[in-house]
Amino acid sequence: MAYGRTLTALTGLSIVLFAAGMAQADDLSPQAVLNMSLQDLTNVEVTSVSKKVEKANEAAAAIFVITQEDIRRSGATNIPEALRMAPGINVAQAGAHGWAINFGSNSQFANKFLVLIDGRTVYSPLFSGTYWELQDTLLNDIDRIEVIRGPGATQWGANAVNGVINIITKNAKDTQGGLVTASAGNMIKSDDGTRYGVKIGDDSYARLYAKYNDDAPEYNVGTGRSGDGWHKNQGGFRSDSRLTDQDTLTVQGDLYKSIESTNHIYPSLASPPAVMTPDDVNASGANVLARWTRNISPQSSTTTQLYVDNTQYKTGFYSYNTLTSDFDFQHTWTGWERNEIIWGAGYRLVVDHTSPTTLFSLAPTERNTSLYSAFLQDKYTLHPDDLFLTLGSKFEHNAFSGFEVQPTARLSWLISDTQMAWGSVSRAVHTPDRFTSDGQLTLAVLPGPIPITNVSNPRLDSEELVAYELGYRVQPTKTVSLDIATFYNDYSKLFLSDFGNNFPAESPTNNYAAHSLGYEITAKVDAMKNWQLAGSYGYLDLHFNNQITGVLYSAIGQQPKNTFNVRSTYLFPYNIEMTNSLYYVNGFSVSDIPGYYRFDTKLSYEVMKGVEVSLVGQNLLTAYHREFGPFLYQAPVEIGRSVYGNITWKF
Repeated sequence: MAYGRTLTALTGLSIVLFAAGMAQADDLSPQAVLNMSLQDLTNVEVTSVSKKVEKANEAAAAIFVITQEDIRRSGATNIPEALRMAPGINVAQAGAHGWAINFGSNSQFANKFLVLIDGRTVYSPLFSGTYWELQDTLLNDIDRIEVIRGPGATQWGANAVNGVINIITKNAKDTQGGLVTASAGNMIKSDDGTRYGVKIGDDSYARLYAKYNDDAPEYNVGTGRSGDGWHKNQGGFRSDSRLTDQDTLTVQGDLYKSIESTNHIYPSLASPPAVMTPDDVNASGANVLARWTRNISPQSSTTTQLYVDNTQYKTGFYSYNTLTSDFDFQHTWTGWERNEIIWGAGYRLVVDHTSPTTLFSLAPTERNTSLYSAFLQDKYTLHPDDLFLTLGSKFEHNAFSGFEVQPTARLSWLISDTQMAWGSVSRAVHTPDRFTSDGQLTLAVLPGPIPITNVSNPRLDSEELVAYELGYRVQPTKTVSLDIATFYNDYSKLFLSDFGNNFPAESPTNNYAAHSLGYEITAKVDAMKNWQLAGSYGYLDLHFNNQITGVLYSAIGQQPKNTFNVRSTYLFPYNIEMTNSLYYVNGFSVSDIPGYYRFDTKLSYEVMKGVEVSLVGQNLLTAYHREFGPFLYQAPVEIGRSVYGNITWKF
């Protein structure tokens, strides 16, 4: 009864209108942030749409910015949890260390969007998707997460089909001094981090960080704990230096090791046809990045970036090691009255090695693949100060499908100081990857025994998308802002393995097509001086032009038609702050996953300057619920209610 009364009271505080995130500098108090105007909060600068600095409310794309203050208030302990705040993105947790994330149709191996951390691509060359449990940093050091729904191929290249997620950390100058944070609870057994920043020269700054998490296992459907707990150690550094009046240099790197427990259900040719085996997923990696920016003149600047990334991933049915080396050059020229020209070129080399098993193999087991790229973009002023046309294209040559061209056209109209409209037409491609070209995977064994096997096809073409988008932003009053975006996506040459009655093996083909129609609404409301509201709604209607059934449809048909979130932040006297968040996700009929509501709350108190304590509750409406179907070789998992306490000290 006490729990029910508490939850009722918290829910009452979270009855909110639609709104989007808000921004806060690291050194601002909660009251100072709440006193900032909506104009200040919507003028966040972003770089992911056109690869140059521009205001988010003037970008000709469906962009949503998750700020550091949004992350702090949400109580999120990892990047996937923070992404739940963005409209149009489907975030589903499938276990203690498993997330399926995509714009649209979702799967464990979602691969039609691009993820970057400080400009470094982090998707796996094996399947062009992301190991989300490995993509991490100290959340306190994130400046913002730029989420773009829609193609970003002209700027970022192949695989930026349905969207781009760019995680941007703070400049080392903005993280001086020390920070210690520690969390503990029933599901989060330990989530601790520390960071220290120093000045190392006349205009040079650096920071070191380390973090550790130990998460309890989630729940099997109806049978207790799932045995999928995990723990991870990670550390890293970043330095930012002004070398001359014209030159700046950023150097950063990370090192991590993760051990993920699970119970895999491996197919077997012997009886029984499936055997449950306790297993550990061991993953480790390291990366280092250097970025040199030179301001040649007020009209001309260049950026040169080089990074190296090594990832090792080993489980009972496969091991895969990759070494990625990437070089990127960009030149921005604004010397002409009506033109802003950006051009660049890049080269990426991926060296990989895998150890084959009876369930998974690549042929050849080792391969070196190269990617050559160039892009050109011109933002042309049709009418001074208010009407702009951006034309551009990416040109790439990859080892799997050869030469690709990915153009875009964007039109933006600044109607007034408080209104903006935009539209775009873009072409993007998702190229074949190492697995679809060279892999073989046994999915299951039928009585007989008959193995159901996915076999590669080295002759696949790239999957194609032509996207049409329209958007409108308005701030009708000083306390309300709205952002509306709608889109139509036409997919062709999708490569899927429709097993049908073709056992034991079926290679993927380019014989499938699909189309989707959708829209998103986000809004922001200053209800009172000490009360701000946030929320968004997204609708997606996706149809495949071909009949798809069975195992394949279960794997790709998991997309909610309706999603929304509403969030409320209220500042009480004495710097006591409460943020309540309510999320809704439509059910997946194909996977028999019902729609669900999720309620989170965070109550924080600034004990003294620099010291904050907080209590966080997640998934409070039910003891546990399903968000996604089972991952490969795993049983379905339900996500449990979580309560944890946190203390953060800045000094």
